[in-house]
Amino acid sequence: MISLKPSRLGQMKLFIKIGFILFLILLLMIPNAMIRNLVNERQGLEYQTQHEIAASWGPSQKMMGPVLSIPFTRTLTKDNAVTTFDYTLRVLPKVLDLDVNLTTEERKKSIYKAILYTASHILSGTFELPDESDFGKNVATIHWNAATIDMGFSSSASLAHLVEFEWGGTMYKMESGASDSQIFQSGIHTDIQINPEKKSYSFQSEIGIHGSEAIQYLPLASNTSIRMTSDWSSPGFIGLPLPTTRDISETGFTANWNLTEYNRSFKDTWENNEIMLDHKSESFGVDLVQMIGHYQKNMRSAKYALLIISLSFLVFFFFEMLKGNRIHPVQYIFVGLALSVFYTLLLSISEHLGFDIAYAIAAVSVVGLVSWYSRFILKQGGSVMILTLVLGGLYSYIYILLQMEEFALLVGSIGLFFVLAIAMYLSRHMDWYSLGALGNEGE
Repeated sequence: MISLKPSRLGQMKLFIKIGFILFLILLLMIPNAMIRNLVNERQGLEYQTQHEIAASWGPSQKMMGPVLSIPFTRTLTKDNAVTTFDYTLRVLPKVLDLDVNLTTEERKKSIYKAILYTASHILSGTFELPDESDFGKNVATIHWNAATIDMGFSSSASLAHLVEFEWGGTMYKMESGASDSQIFQSGIHTDIQINPEKKSYSFQSEIGIHGSEAIQYLPLASNTSIRMTSDWSSPGFIGLPLPTTRDISETGFTANWNLTEYNRSFKDTWENNEIMLDHKSESFGVDLVQMIGHYQKNMRSAKYALLIISLSFLVFFFFEMLKGNRIHPVQYIFVGLALSVFYTLLLSISEHLGFDIAYAIAAVSVVGLVSWYSRFILKQGGSVMILTLVLGGLYSYIYILLQMEEFALLVGSIGLFFVLAIAMYLSRHMDWYSLGALGNEGE
């Protein structure tokens, strides 16, 4: 036990020293806040660059269709005057099968990169022609030869190649734009020939879509089956329903969806623009989730700055109290600045070498610098070794926390508990009244 003669002046100096350390810790949070703002700024620039890359390739895509449109004429007689009105009946397929091969690639611009994809679709299925009763009353003429097939996309300008649509054994070339801008804002269409005596028509087509971030589908058929394979290893399944089966590995994933007409909130047929498919929210699909990027990890690391600086100062304070090493406030400032520089090193290096390598380089550099400087402060090799081990363990502990998702809070709380327990154990015999007399040493 340390036993020194109490001194009112020494007590005051001790409290001033503690107050200075606490004030310095708070002061060092200012550059930490600036670093967080810098991380947000660099991350915003990354998002902007990614959107620029995606704009020249393709956005997040939503695929809808096919939809069969059949024009017809309805007459209305009033006061012996006959008035003719034009209508269009929209018909959805009974069966739709989609085989999707989603291949991804990385595109770079400066130091930033974006994940892009090409989704190759083989779609097939059947339409059942509506009965005359489905057209309603007072139908004068059904224009079977003016029927069209439409497919909708978030951006039809991002289609990978020309699309041909096989209808009842006849091949048709899809044209740019929807046949009616009210059915799809962006899409392709083709005019088809229909024999009303043939009640069922099969169709088939191959469609390639360029896109980024995500791809979604709007379930239209009474029975929809989608099989997707991809080389992307971290998919996020979005919307409802989720895949009935899925298999995710390091080399990619496969997923299968099976849907019925009960998964949509609209019927098989409707007139004109009674239903706006573009505004329907029943879509589902895959989000190309990117693992936590280095900017997110930099931000999470910066949030631990208060912990690292506080514990580092606590170690120096214990050396000062237990070993009798007098540490000048300026020396605390230099150590605090060195600990703060860690985050600028981490951010700048991670943009070029990745977070893990950058963390190792920044941590070794800062721990080495502080340990070297401590040789002139503590003047004891054993104390410097202890400080080095404590700082190295602290940065290793923070790195482990950064790799965790679900258990980060739990492990962090347990770690703080043990740190507090160790500090209380080391100070259990300290006479804080007598320690104030340290302020008189050397005077």
